Amino acid sequence: MRPFYVMENSQPAPEVISVRYKHIECSVCGLRPTARVGSTGVRFAQEDELADFSETAQGVIARRSVVEHLTEERISGWRAGYVQVETSPKLRDLDTGYYELIIIGHTRGYAQRVGLTIRSECTECGRRAFEPPQEGLVMPEDTWDGSDIFVIDELPGIYVVMEEFRQVIQKHQHTGVEFVGLDEWRDPLGWLR
Repeated sequence: MRPFYVMENSQPAPEVISVRYKHIECSVCGLRPTARVGSTGVRFAQEDELADFSETAQGVIARRSVVEHLTEERISGWRAGYVQVETSPKLRDLDTGYYELIIIGHTRGYAQRVGLTIRSECTECGRRAFEPPQEGLVMPEDTWDGSDIFVIDELPGIYVVMEEFRQVIQKHQHTGVEFVGLDEWRDPLGWLR
């Protein structure tokens, strides 16, 4: 089996000032985002927020150098998106060239294949929320599209990467992320619940 890793942020995130999505409003389960229709806006207030990778409300942003290295190494499963960046006056002379990493790699049929429990299902629109495992994840390769970085469709907020992605980040000593083997991943605080 190939090695898979969960990519986790390791440094403080900037304040998200805008996220633009098209929404669907269900009379039972409410308003939820379905498609991105614009860019993300962030505001950096402290120097320690200026890591090479950072998390936003709905995704990941990365410095220009990360995007260049991922492109040079032909890493798949992402595309660059525009990020509106604001900074506090004390950070104006520092590098704040960021892009959003829009993750397009994905899985299909993951919940059924691994037997995830349905936490809730809307009787009106059919939207399902799944219960993530507390400890460890498995990745049946027949559910994955082969991308070097991808999301598990039924478990939003988890970014899974292959060894090739991890090696590029480590080779260039990019900051702001850590990689945890799937079987070692834990959700002890219930952040996905």
